[in-house]
Amino acid sequence: MSTIKQVRALEKMVENGGNVSQAMLEVGYSLNTAKTPQKLTESRGFIALCEELGLTDNLLVNALVEDIKTKKGNRKAELELGFKIKGRLIQKTDITSGELPIPILSLERKKEIDDAINSICNYSNNFDEIVRLYEQ
Repeated sequence: MSTIKQVRALEKMVENGGNVSQAMLEVGYSLNTAKTPQKLTESRGFIALCEELGLTDNLLVNALVEDIKTKKGNRKAELELGFKIKGRLIQKTDITSGELPIPILSLERKKEIDDAINSICNYSNNFDEIVRLYEQ
């Protein structure tokens, strides 16, 4: 038996193109739970819900085989959505940074490199020195 949250999460996944973690957050799952979407997609209730609604493994496999054989029309997006919903296609999404860039360098190191580049650019056109700084 599926829960109301599972039903709402499935509806959100259909709306957002299959992003399970995003759908989970939107319907009230905790951030920790949303970080492991298979907790939803592999749950008995969610699997049963997909089956009840006709989104069966057999349907997906048959549609994929038919699409490969006939190549009439492009149903790639629909098939991907089906596989994502069934937890068979994992899309890794960063849900912790609010879609902001995640810095690779520490802010101190970035400032040090920026200052060195500015200094080099102001006093010479020494490209090798700039490359050396970035390779450190």
